[in-house]
Amino acid sequence: MIVLGFLLALAAGGFAAIAVAENFQGGPQYAVEIFGNQIATLGPPGLFLSGVALTLIFCSGLAMAASGLKQRRRVQRALVSAAPTEPEAPRSQPVHRHRRLLGH
Repeated sequence: MIVLGFLLALAAGGFAAIAVAENFQGGPQYAVEIFGNQIATLGPPGLFLSGVALTLIFCSGLAMAASGLKQRRRVQRALVSAAPTEPEAPRSQPVHRHRRLLGH
């Protein structure tokens, strides 16, 4: 889930960066081209809404990655707490120095 989230965020960010870098001509209609291929012709509202959609995809990818990291931490904590612990070695009796010094 972590990798899928990061890939989704990276793909959305990369697509937006390439679309912006290759489409600097202005006008009432924007021809969106990626790697020389025209994929759409959008007006200002369509361009805005496609930006909103890319932002939502990017944020959901980051949320998936964060959720996966949180789940991994929770599972690791559960495994550590469920691991059997070694029994403690018996403690020796404490030596009372004041008694030994007094001869008791």
